[in-house]
Amino acid sequence: MRWVLIRPLNQSLFFDPEIQEPLGLEYLASVLIGLGCKVLIMDSALDNLNDTKLARRAVSFNPDAVGFSITTNRELHSVEAIYAEIKKTGREIFWIAGGNYVTTEYHNAVDKLPDEMRLMKYEGEQSMKEIFSLWRNGSLFSLPRYIEGINTTNLDELPFPQRPFHHYLKNFGWAYNLQGSRGCCSACKYCASKGMRGHLLNWRGRTPENMVNEVLHLYENYSARAFNFVDEDFLGPPRHAAERAQRFSSAIIRNKLHITFGIQVRPNSLSREVIDSLAEAGLKYVFMGIESDEPDDFKIWGRQYCEHTWQYVEMLQDKEIEINAGTLLFHPQCSYQGMRRFAGKLHQYGLFNSRTATNRLDAMPGSFFYNEYMEANPHIKPSGFVQLPFRQPEIEPFFSTIYNVLAPLEAPSMYALCLMPIIQTRRFIDNVQESFFRLKEINYSCDQQVAKCFFSLLDMFENGKNNDSVIRELTEENKQFGKMIANNLYTHRLLTSKEILYKTIEQ
Repeated sequence: MRWVLIRPLNQSLFFDPEIQEPLGLEYLASVLIGLGCKVLIMDSALDNLNDTKLARRAVSFNPDAVGFSITTNRELHSVEAIYAEIKKTGREIFWIAGGNYVTTEYHNAVDKLPDEMRLMKYEGEQSMKEIFSLWRNGSLFSLPRYIEGINTTNLDELPFPQRPFHHYLKNFGWAYNLQGSRGCCSACKYCASKGMRGHLLNWRGRTPENMVNEVLHLYENYSARAFNFVDEDFLGPPRHAAERAQRFSSAIIRNKLHITFGIQVRPNSLSREVIDSLAEAGLKYVFMGIESDEPDDFKIWGRQYCEHTWQYVEMLQDKEIEINAGTLLFHPQCSYQGMRRFAGKLHQYGLFNSRTATNRLDAMPGSFFYNEYMEANPHIKPSGFVQLPFRQPEIEPFFSTIYNVLAPLEAPSMYALCLMPIIQTRRFIDNVQESFFRLKEINYSCDQQVAKCFFSLLDMFENGKNNDSVIRELTEENKQFGKMIANNLYTHRLLTSKEILYKTIEQ
């Protein structure tokens, strides 16, 4: 059986310089190859193909089945174009789509995707085995449109994912993505995670030894030195976090792996013991969900507050581990006073950038808040996230102003921020020091500029003395500042061309 697995082009609303390999499709490909199938994985961004060329390349593979992994509704146009081009051949093909969009917005997927396209919710590895069995029996097309994927309980049983884009990762210095767990120990009411899991347990983790075996495999076969764990919750249940970190770190050290890696964590999974263990093994980058500094916010959101968050931030920074904070500065209950306090804390620790200064709590499809909104507004059929209103209406124009004023800084500041894991790897693996300190200076200057704009505008709106000329001046200043950052990145050989950033800054 011949398969083409496609990640379509995402027309994102945000500037995102980091293109990650399609790990979900790479897992599916390994399962299918293990069954004797031939598989071609295609990624619109990584393959740098428009929809027509991608479709024609797919056709040349003579597929029996074509599968799409769809993350958001921003990929539907690409899916439709690829589907239409392949259909011109008249070849009988089994069509299937899965991913976050199908799982969490199934009602929209039914309306938007072609009727002959099967829709699989949740995970797909185990279900691929059933689909292959039906193909061998000649009854593949008897499958109903809705397929409920069978989630994998023991993740150690999964084969390591295929790595067809390893040459891209090596050329650009990007990290290899790894998945050490699935699910999350939290159940935040705004997050889609719970809706994506189905009825399975909140969190499932691979054993640390199994994860390190994959690291060793990539280390030996692809000379991989930088790794990024894309887990929502790398450490898992807090009561087992220290043991999990110790076992993982011990296996890294035992195998004499000189690597760097990044993880995503919740503060209440951390401790000095956890940080010390992971730092010794090569932890250099952490995405930490801080969200708020107000305990009552966490109660409303259905998650646990951690009173030691800022202590852990200090511990990580003392170990020279870079932090990218997940924040929700703007949310329905926010106030000027609360935003001033939280933004000040983020700025104090160098965690204030165009993204953390403008992040807003949106109800994601599949979340508690999303379902609550749908029940209260049955006449509305949203596509994608729902933007929840502020309890204090005057904050809406403040948010819009901040968002627009900081827009010219998003591309250069996000480029610099996303570059940090790569430069961290060069620093510790190749002993390239200068680029790291130059990038630190650039990120610091971005933090300072964002703080200047944010607190100036906060003063204006809080005092009810809005000044349009000041807003225009700050916006124009940010355009020039953004270009200066692009120039600095280019001068220090951290950017190959200024044109992409310039174009985004001027939009």
